Parts: sequence; structure tokens; C-alpha cells
Amino acid sequence: MEVQIGPARTIKTEQVDMETDVHDAEQDEEGGFYNLESATPQTLKMKTGEADIVVDPKASPTVYDESNLDFDANALGRMDVWHQVFILHAGQATKDKILESLFASVPLVDFFPVAYRHYTNLDFFLVRMCENALRALFTAGLRLKVGQSQLPLRVRLCAAKFQQGQIFTRATIAKAVKERADNCQLYGQANLLNLEYFACHPALEELCVCLSNRSQFEMVCSDIGNVMCNLPHINGVRLSNNGICHVTLLAALKGKQLLSLDLRGNRIRHPSSMRPLKEIPLMELYVEGNPLTDVLDYQQTLRGFFPSLIKLDSAVTYSEANVVGEGRDEEEEEVEVVSPGTVIDEFEMNPVAFHKYQLTPHWHLVTVLHDGTCGKQTILDAFVQWITQYDFYPCYYKTYSKKDEFLVRNCYDALLFLVQNKLRLPLPGTNTTLKLTIAMNVAEAGPNQVVPKKKLEQFVMKRFSQNCLDLCSMQTEFNTIKFVDFSAKSPRTLKHIVDIAVKSLGANCFLIRLRNNELENCDGLSGLAKFTWLASLDLRNNSLASFAALNSIPRNLIKEVFLDRNPLCGEKPTCAEYISEVKRYFPQLERLDGRPLLGDGVLSYCQNYICSQDAYKFADAFVQHYFKLQDSFQRVVLQDLYHPQALFSMTCDFAIDRSVAPDENVQRQLAYSEHSRNLLKRGKSSDDVRKSLVMGNESIGYVLNSFHNTAYDFMSFRIDVPIFTPDNVLITVHGRLTEGINCETGFTRTFYIQPAGMGKGLFSDALDYKICNDLFHMYTLSAEGRNYMDKRTVEENKRKQLQQPQENICSSEPDDRESTLIVFKQLTKLNRQWCVRCLDESSWNLKVALNVFLKLYEARRIPKLAFIESDE
Repeated sequence: MEVQIGPARTIKTEQVDMETDVHDAEQDEEGGFYNLESATPQTLKMKTGEADIVVDPKASPTVYDESNLDFDANALGRMDVWHQVFILHAGQATKDKILESLFASVPLVDFFPVAYRHYTNLDFFLVRMCENALRALFTAGLRLKVGQSQLPLRVRLCAAKFQQGQIFTRATIAKAVKERADNCQLYGQANLLNLEYFACHPALEELCVCLSNRSQFEMVCSDIGNVMCNLPHINGVRLSNNGICHVTLLAALKGKQLLSLDLRGNRIRHPSSMRPLKEIPLMELYVEGNPLTDVLDYQQTLRGFFPSLIKLDSAVTYSEANVVGEGRDEEEEEVEVVSPGTVIDEFEMNPVAFHKYQLTPHWHLVTVLHDGTCGKQTILDAFVQWITQYDFYPCYYKTYSKKDEFLVRNCYDALLFLVQNKLRLPLPGTNTTLKLTIAMNVAEAGPNQVVPKKKLEQFVMKRFSQNCLDLCSMQTEFNTIKFVDFSAKSPRTLKHIVDIAVKSLGANCFLIRLRNNELENCDGLSGLAKFTWLASLDLRNNSLASFAALNSIPRNLIKEVFLDRNPLCGEKPTCAEYISEVKRYFPQLERLDGRPLLGDGVLSYCQNYICSQDAYKFADAFVQHYFKLQDSFQRVVLQDLYHPQALFSMTCDFAIDRSVAPDENVQRQLAYSEHSRNLLKRGKSSDDVRKSLVMGNESIGYVLNSFHNTAYDFMSFRIDVPIFTPDNVLITVHGRLTEGINCETGFTRTFYIQPAGMGKGLFSDALDYKICNDLFHMYTLSAEGRNYMDKRTVEENKRKQLQQPQENICSSEPDDRESTLIVFKQLTKLNRQWCVRCLDESSWNLKVALNVFLKLYEARRIPKLAFIESDE
């Protein structure tokens, strides 16, 4: 070999490779140049006193790099050898930065670097029994991202033999913890275990410690627990400035008398991460210097977890217990995001490469960058409106000043949709879009973590009672569900709820209520076709803008629908058109918006009075029964509704031109005029007026039966009940009726009603009411009056929105009665009128009513007429 000295001189050497000797000498001194190609054994002397480790390149000549990743799996798992890992940094990265990146790349598995050595061109360390960590490095292609740089790695498997007396990682960490515990007074206080800057402990000089690694922190927590058992005077632990980002492992200290916990200067991101420690009776807690302090109201959240807390950081507080109201029976636990995962942002989007995550069961982190311009609810609403066809349930939602984060799993299709749309979230109603980032596989799924569909199952079963699935105001209860955010107006969520109900409830569900959910369509209700006995669907007070929103509802045997207080109610100008359109979607409809449809598909009257609930029921029953008899061929039966000494009188005010021959309509008006006792009408003597007062129920029945056939327009009715007492009832009805073709007449009817004894048979305990006085007035409708009647439906619906007390089915009690009525009707097949009677007699107790029905049916005391559905 020739060695050049100066510009031209060379010295020949024989059999001695001086260059190798120089490089071997340099690599033995930390801080110099390391010759990776050298085959000379290297002795690593342990500064902490353990036996030396001899690295022998000749025993393992193969060095793996990014071009050679086909490693020996058996060698990787050996426990009797050390493996050597090289980081080729060329002086561009410090030891601290390299270790930070290494621990961040393997946060969940065993990783204990030993004998770390730093050189000008590379660093290296040894590991043993860290198979999963090495596999992760090989999977990453033996490249390490440090800042913006990608540093190449080299791995030499079986580089040194493990021998007795060499460093043992677990014993070394336990020794360091015990030393701090035995000398508490030297590190601050006699009752405080001080592990601040634990990685700097002298006993750990040859072992790289970073408590952001789950395995290392788990080991430290176990050692702390052992120390507190052996030294009961220790009731405080200081773990500040250790890079801790997951505190769940501290739950191992439950049952210990831990009163003070110092976690300052770590990386705990959100106060909810402290939830697993809530059973620890802390009196002092220090969290300054953690990202969680940027979260709004973090102090209130922490005090809720620790009701006995007196001091939080520098503030002395005496908090009330259970401020947050955390339940002791929560099964789920927090998910710790301890891995950066594979980050996908606007610079690294590849929908094709994204397919590799299709079957992953892990948690993924979605970050919404909003810079403080919007809140959580706005973001959740935007996702609901944007992602409609896929499952997407944000879990463990956390809010920060500039961004929000949440976890999702088992929603590959939704995440692929986000990537295909360039990770931009459009905010509804604005031209603004928010940037998104996704970190895939940030945490493993555990058995005690939240499962969204399980939460929905619990919700459905909680909302089902007496054959009624009550899904009203779902969002209010959704907001109380921990760890997962549902949206009541999400079609996908509603679809899952319906599918769960079909599977769990099946033929036992007769009524579904969906009020107050801001539903804009019924896309989630396609599963209603599977409900065998569903009779009633309540969709009132939602945001259904048009009848097209009902397209997804199957055309099944639903007989009762509530659609009032939806924008679609104002689409049709008249009641008839509204009913006709609704019946296109519900062909078997019998009741609409709480009122029965008559035989020709017309709604009954609208109420426009305010009184007690009992008055509503009484007026409903009376008005429907009376005027339907008036329109029927059984008009003679009306006389049974009058008291034997009842009085009936009528007046009419028709503009009749007697100078021309009367047509058919005029003849009808003249027939009424003969019975009129208008005291101001000319040509009527006092005797004629007195004779026109009809007395007695038989005479009244005769007069009423002599009138022409009528058709009362129930939708035009305006009803008032100015008097309603147990002894006196006064009901006034205004509206219009039709006789023949195009012969419309306005009328006002006033009934004075009193109790006249008790009922008979099954209803022997009920009062029997009779009409004592009946005032009947008729008049000609003007053009303005007809228009007013035509528009009454729309006006009444608008008025009902402002007069909440007037709706006889708005309170919880009438709701329950309506549900009970539907169930009883389905079970007994009685008509609605008989169902109401039976339930009234049983104080609306379904079980009692069914027993009464069975006894009467077995005794053959129920007539066949009770099973025939009437117009009512």
C-alpha cells in the first residue's frame, strides 16, 4: 500500500493496513468518523457499569438497507443477540431529533435503544427483544423522516451476543425509579416521587428513555405502583417534562393513595384524555405546558373528573362534585392517539394508493383546519350534508382554537370520498371550504372502546314503549351520548335506526314518531316496508320542503300520517289538493294531521278555540257525530240526541228575488224560510213566530228530516266552546254546507247541551248528554266568503303554529293516548269509536282495557257493529 505524504511523496508499507487502523481508531472514539465497512470488532464499554458489549461485524456481515429489505425473520426474533441500527445523517441531524423521530415511528411497541453512539457521519444503537419495532422500520423501507429530511437506515442483525451481566432494560428502569423513591428528600419532598426529566437519570445514560413510548411508560407506571405499595408515605408523583402524550396507563395507580400528580410540560392534547384517571382521589393536579390548556373550559372538565380537586395548577379551587356529570357506569374508554400514523393531506393524495386501507380495523384521525372561523356543530352539519351515502360517525371529538379533531373507524368508503374530493369540506350556505387531513392507523381498536352502531341499538330500545317507537327530538338525546356524535337529520343514521328497529321490534311496532328532527327528506325510511303492522307515522315539525321528499317512504298500509308544520303543507292552495297529494303517497290513509278523513277523502273540521283538553275531546266527538248523521240517510236518528223538552229554532237571511220564477236553488231557500222565525222579517205575525219555535225531540227530528240532503264542509268549520262545565256545555259551529250542485250556503249552529242521566251497558258509569237548545242560522255566501272558506286550511295551519295549546295531540299525555289507541285498535280490531269508549272506561290503561275487551267478547256482549269501521 502507498500512503501519500504531502503533494508528491509516498511511503510504501508492507502487510500493515494503516488506513484501516486509522479508521478503526476513529470509530472507537465517539464523535469521530465511523467506518461502516470495517470488519474489526468493536467493544462498547458501558458507562453505567454493566458488562461490555462486543460488536463483531465478521459474525454478521450482512447490513440491510433500503435496497435489501428481505431480512431473516428468525434472526429478528432471537433473544440471545443484539441487533445494530445505523442512522446515516451526515451531520444533518442531532441525537435528540433522531431519537424523537424514532420513538414517534414506533410509539406502541417495545423499543429500548441501548449504547447509543454519535459520530460525524452516522449514529448507531443496539436493541434486543424489540422485534415489532424493527419490523416497523423495515416496513417503512429503512427510511426515517427527521424534519423535512429522509435519513437512510442500516440494520445489522445479530451484531453482538447477549451475555450475563450486560444491561437489562427493565431492571435498569426499575432501578432508576427506586433510586428516586428511596431518596425523595434529595429531589424535593419526602412524600413526592420526583421523576421529572426521567430520561436524564444517571442510571439511564446507556439506555434511551422516552415516555411517549407506550411500552416504556407502562413499565414506569408499574414501577411507580410497586414503589407506592412498599413506601406508603409517598402520595405524590411528578412526571413533568417527559414527553408523555397518553395517560391511560396511569390508571394502574387506581386504589393507591395518590393525592398529587404533576404532568406539566408534556404532550397531553385534550382534557378528556384524563377521564381514565377519574377514580384517583387527586387533590392537586398540574397540567401547565400541555396542549390541553388551549381547550376552552379545560379546567371545568378536569374538575368534573376529579371532584376532590383543591389545586389545579396555580389556582386554588373548591369545585363542586360531578360538575361534568360523568357516569360511573360508562363501559367505553378513551382512545389514545399515540402514533402519527400515515398522514394524508392536500400534498399527498392518491386515491389509488388509498385502497390499501380498505380492510384496516384501526382508528383514523380526521383533522379539520378551521382557524377559529366555525364551531363543532357547523362542522358536523357540513359532514352530514356532504357525506350522505356512507357511514361516517365522528368519535372522541376534540375542539381546539384553530382546528378540530375526531376519530373514525370502519368507514373506508367515506374516507375515500373525502380523498377523492381533495380533502375539502364545503360549509353549507357559504362559499367557504375547510382543509382536512387524515392520519391513518393512529391507534389500535380496543374491546372497551365506543361502537357507534351499538349506541344506536341502545338508543332504539330505550325509545320503544307500548308498541310505539318514539324518535321525536332525537338530537337532544344524541348530544348526551358520550364519545360519538350522531346527527338526527342524517339519512344514513335514520336508516340504521329503522333497520335496527325492524330487526329487534319487527311486528310489535305499530307507531313511529319522528317529530322535531329537522328532516329534509325521507331517504332513511325505506325500511318501513318491513314493519308488518305499522299503522301510524308522525313526521310533523320537520323541514320537508316538498311532497317529493316523501318519495322514499314505501307505499305500505300506513293509515295515519302527521305532516303538519312542514313547509310542504303550504305547497297546495286548498285542503282538497293537499289531501289528494298526500293520498298519492299513502293510499290507505284514514287520518291526516290528527283528524279523520271522511268517506270522500276530505278532512274533518279545524279547531280554532282555546280551552281544556276535555273540551276538545267532547267537541270533536259531538260535532263529527252530529253532522255526519245530518249528511247521512239516517238523519231521523238525530232526534235521539235531543232532550224530550228540547227547543229548536232557525233563522235565515236569503236575498230572494220574488219577481222572477224561482229556480231549484231558490225553492230550497224558500223551504228554509218557511221555518224561519226571524223576528225582524216582514210578513211574520207574533203567532207565526211563536209557532216556528219547535219543541220536543220528535218534532225537531221531523223538521230536520224535512230539509234537503246536505253535505257539510268540515274543513270550513270554525268551532267555539265558550262554556264547558260538568252541568253546561255551549258549542258554536260556523261553516258552509252544500245542497245539490253549486248551491253553497253559510251557516251558524249553536248547541246548548246538558247531562240527562247515565249511560247503559258497558258505559253505565258515563254521563249521557242531550241537546236542550239548538239555534240554526243560514245565510247566502258572498264571493269573498267563498274565497275565505277555500283558504281556511292554510290559514288554520299557520295559526296552529302560533297556538300550541290548541292542538289536542301536542302534550305528552295525548301523545300517549294516541299511541295506546292505535295499539288497542290493532290488537282488538274494534273501530275507533269503540276503542275510545273501552279505553275511557279503563282510564286509558292498555292492559286493563284488553282484559275488559276479552271478558266482554267472551260473554258476547260486543255487537258486530263495533268491528265495522265508521267514517270516524
